[in-house]
Amino acid sequence: MTIFDGGGKVSKPIKIVLAIAALLIVYSFLPLIPFWLMQPAPNTENNQAAVQKLSKNEGTYFSFLVFSDNHAGLIFNDAATLKEIWHMNREDRSRKVPIDFVLSAGDVTLDGKTAHFKAYKKLQKLIKWPLIATIGNHDDRKLFKKYCGSEKLAFSNRNAYFIIADNEGGAPDLEWLEAELKKGKEYDHIFVSMHKPLFDPYQQDWYNVDNAPWAYKLRKLFAEYDVDMVFSGHRHMFKHEEFDGVDYMVTGGGGMLIEIPEADGGYLHYVRVVVNNDYVTYEVRKVSPPLWEYVTYYFWKEAIYWVRDLYGSGYILGRNTKILEPRVSGLNDKEYWFE
Repeated sequence: MTIFDGGGKVSKPIKIVLAIAALLIVYSFLPLIPFWLMQPAPNTENNQAAVQKLSKNEGTYFSFLVFSDNHAGLIFNDAATLKEIWHMNREDRSRKVPIDFVLSAGDVTLDGKTAHFKAYKKLQKLIKWPLIATIGNHDDRKLFKKYCGSEKLAFSNRNAYFIIADNEGGAPDLEWLEAELKKGKEYDHIFVSMHKPLFDPYQQDWYNVDNAPWAYKLRKLFAEYDVDMVFSGHRHMFKHEEFDGVDYMVTGGGGMLIEIPEADGGYLHYVRVVVNNDYVTYEVRKVSPPLWEYVTYYFWKEAIYWVRDLYGSGYILGRNTKILEPRVSGLNDKEYWFE
């Protein structure tokens, strides 16, 4: 198949391929139109209402979904989250295990404005299971309470205890958190959600909590109370780590434009968790972006990283030769960690 015909014009087969590609790109944009026109879910559909819907659940075999950082209110983000929700709502198609609810680990809005919360409530309306949200650093606290309900709560579901903590500003309320952990010991499993992770999921970027004493102590506290999993977001990627037998999951691929390379975990996704009596397993569901979003952003993001890795300026121009000291001093003083 030639690109040009004998007259120097684009050949007919190429025109057909380009037309089909254009139609597919336009088609991938269409789900946004009914989304823009729909009404948001009522504010009464909040965290407390979602928990109430779970109160009659019985048994020890169930599943729930987790995502984070959809950042509602930006067209790119909403389009990607819409596609994730479509995949989420198909999770029960095999009819193998009941799915009880969906958990958001925070940053439900782009910048905490009223319009952004209304966009989030539209997304919530499209999810067919109860949605429980964690507050993130992009979510205005007053508006979060109005549209999402309590920013910290704890509840039981079947044989598990769930704690939704508020650490958008740093360390959570440790006294409240430990009190809830004690209650959780009466159940087979304990799950915790807090927006900011207790470790640095990507050492090459700005997020810096590995050297925070409160995060270190909190990891020890979760181990003491045999927490099963801790869910967070904040960094737009997927990363799993284990500390002292506790699984920590960063699941920040809920829709926000992802700046981290795909090879390092920078991809759209959500997590499905299954509780089977005393066992807990999980699967990461990777979701491709809408086609129009791929050709306008994600393709170029990966291309830029490829070029950077292939033709980095450091070894050509002689940069990066200066040793930089850590931003925090006293990291190797015992008092810093155990005062």
